[in-house]
Amino acid sequence: MADRSKAEVVLRLFGVNLEQQGRGFYIPLEMLAIARGVYLAHQEDPAKFAGLLDSGTNPAYKRTSHDLARRIATKAHIVEGNKELGKAVELDSTETMETLHALFSSLLVEIPGRRSQPSWFGAHIYPFVGELIHYDAVERRIKRSDASSKKSAKKQKQAGKVDAGYKAPSIERYLFRDGGSWAYKVLRSDSNLDRKEATRQGLRNLVQDSGTPLGNLAKALSAHDFDYDEAPVEGSDTGIKLHEDLSPWPDLLREGVRNIVARTATVPRAKRTESLMHWVPYCLARHQLQLARRKLDASDRESILLDFGNEATPLRRESQKNLTGFRNDIVNAINVQAREMIHEAEVAGDEVRKRRYERFAKEAGSAVASPRAFFSETLAAVGALNATVGRRHFTMKPPMLECLVSATVPQGTETEFDQFCTLLYEKYGLVVENKVAASSPLAHEVDPSFLDHNGKAFREKLAAIGLLTQYSDATSMIRGEPR
Repeated sequence: MADRSKAEVVLRLFGVNLEQQGRGFYIPLEMLAIARGVYLAHQEDPAKFAGLLDSGTNPAYKRTSHDLARRIATKAHIVEGNKELGKAVELDSTETMETLHALFSSLLVEIPGRRSQPSWFGAHIYPFVGELIHYDAVERRIKRSDASSKKSAKKQKQAGKVDAGYKAPSIERYLFRDGGSWAYKVLRSDSNLDRKEATRQGLRNLVQDSGTPLGNLAKALSAHDFDYDEAPVEGSDTGIKLHEDLSPWPDLLREGVRNIVARTATVPRAKRTESLMHWVPYCLARHQLQLARRKLDASDRESILLDFGNEATPLRRESQKNLTGFRNDIVNAINVQAREMIHEAEVAGDEVRKRRYERFAKEAGSAVASPRAFFSETLAAVGALNATVGRRHFTMKPPMLECLVSATVPQGTETEFDQFCTLLYEKYGLVVENKVAASSPLAHEVDPSFLDHNGKAFREKLAAIGLLTQYSDATSMIRGEPR
């Protein structure tokens, strides 16, 4: 009952289910799985199924589990009560299995903060090529009757070796929690048709078959997955609300994604994918914060102080204070939303709903921990915080910094350093150096000398990753892709 109340309150406030379990990289993994599935369904029957980013009805998409490759990657390729699946698909050579394990274990998405090796269904493959993109899956107990009545001929052959009551892979949502559905809906509802078409073309380039040796190997292994979709399934994003009237982040997501995926001629596919993997969750976390502050009627625009120094300074302490305050904003906004829903139920005379929300409000301390963790752990995962635990502050690690520049600077253009810093503040509320800080509430919180030093450190980091070119002492230019 409490979980249901929490889900309803969170959904009303943020327009999408935001839980710790679906944080970080699970958001773009889900979005790319939907995009890939829509592309495959449309290729299979263009007359019946909508194309990539088409608006209108709920998208139908095919789902690939890649359960065999993921079990090989984690050395969990034995189905309980079954022979080693490697033998079933003629991969009984120890040397072959070790080679495949070494390859696919190196392709697993790193989840910051993990302390132990996950089960195979907790491990996801980095979507470097279209054939590697997959949906979520988990282990479920199956019965022989289920295997014979519901499985295809191929699945019957595999499931027939499994005794009743044993576990086997089932393709379904487990770690995906609708963050990717939110992102895909944002992109497919873009009213800027030129931008949408550019995004469609760039996204198609990422999710279609690559035809590379790695892609061909992934496709060959997926043909032996225990579970997969024989026909497209219809997703539903009708319950997801974008709240574009309250937050600029849906449109900032669209603009950034277009800038990232359009670089087909200048940036390798793997680098475009990496930037997309960082930009999408970053935008959703910032969207969450924006909606929370709007719920609290915060009059000031949030200013996020990025610390690029190597030592503790008053600037870093202010950034830490920044983060703590924003996490509290999310908690307080959820509590305000709950009280509003109690009042609505009271006005409607719905005593059952009223009592349910009242119980949620009393237990809100533990109930809001997961949505609050979604915000900070998502930012930590993509490198927008310095660490996943301990004393944390806002920063940008190299992959996130590359992503930020790629999302902000259009293809084929350059931006002067000072202009870029101003742009970061005007678009995203990011404060890096002294000139920008003078325009924000932080001007009275941090000594200008620390901000000046921080700006120089920021310049050096951009130069180190090849995104800034120093033409003279007075002129530094930033490009959206390394030279």
